Amino acid sequence: MEEYGLDGLAASADAVLAGLGPLVARLAELAVAACQAVTLAGMESVVTEGGREVLRGVLQLSLDRQADAEPRLAQVTGADGVCRTRAERGHSRLAVTVVGKVRVRRIAYRSAVAGAGSLFPRDAVLNLPPDEYSWQLRRLAEMCSRAGSYGQARELVLAATGVSIGKRQLEQITARAAADAERFCQQGRPEQEDRPEQEELLPLALSADGKGVAMRPEARRRRSKAPDQRTRNFQKRRGTGEKGHKRMAETGAVFDVEPPDPGGRLRTPEQIMRPEPGSSANGPRAVNRWYTTDITAGRDVTISKIFDEASRRDPARRRTWIALVDGDIHQITLIQDQAAARGIPVIILADFIHVLEYLWKAAWCFHPPRDPAIEDWVTEQGLDILHGRVSDVITRIGQLAEDHPPQGSEHARNIRKTLHYLQAKQPYLDYPAALANGWPIATGVIEGACRHLVQDRMGITGARWSLPGAQAMLWMRAINASGDLDAYWNYHIQQEHHRNHLSRYNDSHTLAA
Repeated sequence: MEEYGLDGLAASADAVLAGLGPLVARLAELAVAACQAVTLAGMESVVTEGGREVLRGVLQLSLDRQADAEPRLAQVTGADGVCRTRAERGHSRLAVTVVGKVRVRRIAYRSAVAGAGSLFPRDAVLNLPPDEYSWQLRRLAEMCSRAGSYGQARELVLAATGVSIGKRQLEQITARAAADAERFCQQGRPEQEDRPEQEELLPLALSADGKGVAMRPEARRRRSKAPDQRTRNFQKRRGTGEKGHKRMAETGAVFDVEPPDPGGRLRTPEQIMRPEPGSSANGPRAVNRWYTTDITAGRDVTISKIFDEASRRDPARRRTWIALVDGDIHQITLIQDQAAARGIPVIILADFIHVLEYLWKAAWCFHPPRDPAIEDWVTEQGLDILHGRVSDVITRIGQLAEDHPPQGSEHARNIRKTLHYLQAKQPYLDYPAALANGWPIATGVIEGACRHLVQDRMGITGARWSLPGAQAMLWMRAINASGDLDAYWNYHIQQEHHRNHLSRYNDSHTLAA
């Protein structure tokens, strides 16, 4: 491009906005350079690298124009009550954004009182973060850190923005991003006032489970005798009861149960146990899911949280509440205690997949290895249980154990466990009513949550977590999985604005001026 053409273009741009001319000329040069590239990859590389610099220049120009127009206030009074009347221009600070580093100029207001720090009203107007990283860059860094390891996040941020952030800084950014997560989750998501009547009456399902997370030694739960203090049976490896490097992340889920398609038939026990090839079961669907996960508190706190969320969804107690459990007696007791304390009738259903696992354990005790009849036997017992004939299955297994005593202590133990499980969980195996009403009979939602919320990120090979770092990561992953990430970031930035800026001033009208 001819030099006089660039000069004319820059002069026209400067007539629109002073200082815009060099940026427009640079953009024209970038277009010429991209046209000279041969391949698409070459063009893309030129535009990406050069375009980022042009955008950084636009951002710097905007900041400079606002800095030149910043009014000088007569005085600024801080939250400490000290009046600052001395204004000094020429102060600036660095800000690292998604398009590069920029310099923010602003007026400093000082006083003669010893120990009274300077105030920068423009920092509050711009809502600058406490350190150099901008909010957009922080959100990108948190998103990348939430999806993979901190090392991978560093590479992704560098590739997307050209900004290099250290792994330790990424950990700090993630922890800072979750500063308001607990309060946000306690407030709950706002209910839509225009929800359809049928949606308000959908069954409400609650479920909870736990997943172990490998922790650093100082973050592990205290026991009567820590693993490191126990008597070592072996010198080169840890034995039974000598491990314990994990801490349980308690996870909870609340969701609406969308009934099967009105045009289709409800699932039958035969369709569940003997599905036809190529057919799809007309089962219920979990919609409007909400998750919570906590590694600092116990299971009782998680159960309380899911009841709080369910109460926010159904304040009038018009919906059917269903608690899906894996059979843990302590968990069932906590659910019953919460329901009794709140005066809410809750239907508890044990996970049918767990029931099948116990039936398979019993089947191995009565059949030779690799006998095809094992699967048929399990199917028959599962059909009886789905039809409500749990007592018949218990009697049948007990009679088989008497007629054909299991060989070996392991088989005898499996028979005892199966019988005890079915007898203890019989009140929670009302599958005929669940299938007739189109309710779920499995804990797939919470089992999946333990994998994609906890294990997929926290279980990365070699990862060892501190307690604050693990909790911050779990909070952010739960908020994202619940679909509340945008709402949370708006809330978080508002809270940071108050903490970092508004709380330092005695009169917020000063900032408005």
